[in-house]
Parts: sequence; C-alpha cells; structure tokens
Amino acid sequence: MKQACLSCHRISPDSNLYCQETYCPAELSPYILDYGEWLGDIEIVKPVITLRSAVLYEATHKKELVFLKVAHPGEENKERLKREAEFLRTIKLQNKEHPLLPSLMPPYAETKIEDDAYGKAMLRGHLLYFYIFKHVAGEPLRDVLKKNPQLWINHVGWLMIELATAVNFLHASGFYHLGISPDVVLVRFDNEDPNVPRILLFDFGVISDAQNLGLHWHSFFITPAYTAPELLAQSAPRISHATDVYGLGLTLYELLVGEPPYPFKLYSDDEVYVAVKHNRRVQMNRVEDVKKVAQIALQATAADKAQRYQETAVFIHDLQQQFGKVPPPKPSRFTWFKKNLVVLITTALALAFLVALAGGYFAP
Repeated sequence: MKQACLSCHRISPDSNLYCQETYCPAELSPYILDYGEWLGDIEIVKPVITLRSAVLYEATHKKELVFLKVAHPGEENKERLKREAEFLRTIKLQNKEHPLLPSLMPPYAETKIEDDAYGKAMLRGHLLYFYIFKHVAGEPLRDVLKKNPQLWINHVGWLMIELATAVNFLHASGFYHLGISPDVVLVRFDNEDPNVPRILLFDFGVISDAQNLGLHWHSFFITPAYTAPELLAQSAPRISHATDVYGLGLTLYELLVGEPPYPFKLYSDDEVYVAVKHNRRVQMNRVEDVKKVAQIALQATAADKAQRYQETAVFIHDLQQQFGKVPPPKPSRFTWFKKNLVVLITTALALAFLVALAGGYFAP
C-alpha cells in the first residue's frame, strides 16, 4: 500500500508521505492499494488513475476482470460516489445503459444491483465506499497524451464527438458533470485502420442537478485547471449546459495545442484559479492548419458563458460538420464467425445429408 498526494502527485511507497511545499496537504493523502492487495473479496490488479475524490483500479472479482472505483475517505467523496453508482443502477434497471458509460455490476458475490449499487469495506480504520463495473480495454486519456501529446486530427474530432455524446446523455438525464478533463476518460483505439478511438466516460464529476448543486458542490472534486470561470464565484455558482461545454472545449483545446491550457503541475490550487480567472492560458497555436476546429475550441471555452455553445448537441453538430460521424466498429473475424456459426453448421449438415443421400442413390 502506498500514499499518493492529490495536489503535487508525489507518491510514497512506505506510506510516509511528506512535501515541503506549504500549499501541499501530502500528509493527509489517501492510501492507494497495490497489486495483490485485497478490498473485501476483491483483489487489486493495478491502480489505473487517482482522481481527487476516488481511485480507479483494475481488479478481479469472482475470477472476473473488472474495474473497481473506491472513494477517498470523507463524507463528500462518499456521497459523490453513491450518487454515481445510483445513477448507473437507475439506467441499468431501466434498460437505458449508454455504451460510452460504465455498466454497473453487483458489489458483492451474493447480491444484486437492485439491492446494492455500491459496497463498503474496512481499510486501515476507514469505512470505504466502492462500486464495480464491467472491464473494457483502454487507458486514461491523460496517459495517452503523455505518450503522444498531439493526436491525428481525425482522432481528436472523433474522440471529442464521443465524449460530448456521453456528456449530452448526462444532461438529458438531468445531471451536470462540471469536471470534464482528460483524467475522467478511458480511451482505446481500434486495431484496424483508421484506428478509431473509443471512449468510456468513467467519472461523472460532481454529478448533480442544478437544484441540489448547493448541497453537492465541493470545489476540491474538480481539478482547478479545468474549472469553468463561473464556478469560481464566491456565492453559489450559476450553471447551465454551457458550463460543461467549457470542459469539453478545454479538453479539445488541449488535444489541439498538445498541453494543458492552464499548467497545473507543481502549482497550488490558488495559483491555478488566478490563471483561470484572468484567462491566462496557453496560446492557441493551431489556427492555420485546423482553423475551423480551433474556432470551435475557442468558442466553447469563452470566459463569458453567454458566448459559448449553449448545448452540447450544438457542439457535437459543429464537430460532425468537420469530421463526420464516428465510424462504427468493424466486426472482427471472430465476431463474424461466432455470429454465423449456426448458419455454417446448418449448411455443413445439409451438405453431409445430401452427400449421404447421393451416395445411397448411386449405390449398386
């Protein structure tokens, strides 16, 4: 077990974390489980990414590879994870699951999601809340960008169309995200050309409706560099779908320029908030080669909420004007064989019968 700082990202393998920076709460950092450790009857394979309110793990449960999401200790983190799990349960039970969102699984061996959307387990004196969802191939977009800061422009467009589609589903369900960034998305690429990206939005940010935002809002959930300007207000923030459009636009902006629009590594939260408030971002340097796409990113990230796209559907429409619809997955040869197995067997049996019949007919 190790300790990981949520601010400076330092890691201590011996659970004895210390940071000399005055702004850094390293000593209060949550514990992160390692390979082979257990949470209840769930065995950890590896941590995938540590967010401000939770950790995503690859794990095994009942000998099946799954994703495990564990809330950090604290009432706000616990309640946020519960809202997320309950939303996933609702859409599953109503047969409204979305392919770009997690598919919830029962948290215990002998239970159903109708009874338990999330589980609880003790660890080092803390009662931790968690939920499990189906495993898919992929890695955090943040890790993808570390290896390749500037993706092929078509990949950028298709990825953003998928991400905006997932967020649009949240909006249609009555919820706001408010923390969209490369940290909350898993990405994989098709094996065949054009290697289309496929995403999974695995974290729903604040996940609140507008009416209960005052109850659910906790600024620490959101990485400061991806916080919309209207969320920095001292009073209760006034949000709309355009607030989430800002997060989508900022992610698109980052994919175009190849680095976070607001640098945040080794900066205090307050320093980053000041940069966001005064719009001191990395300059958009891709106006010439992808001018129309850059204009979409600039409009979506306007400091004035009224100047942005007001709905995610309009943002999606403008991206589709440039990139077309995301190409559907190509069925693999195994999928084709599995799908047509009955036809193949029936045909083979029919041919065998005809051969046998013909042999009997021509027999002396």
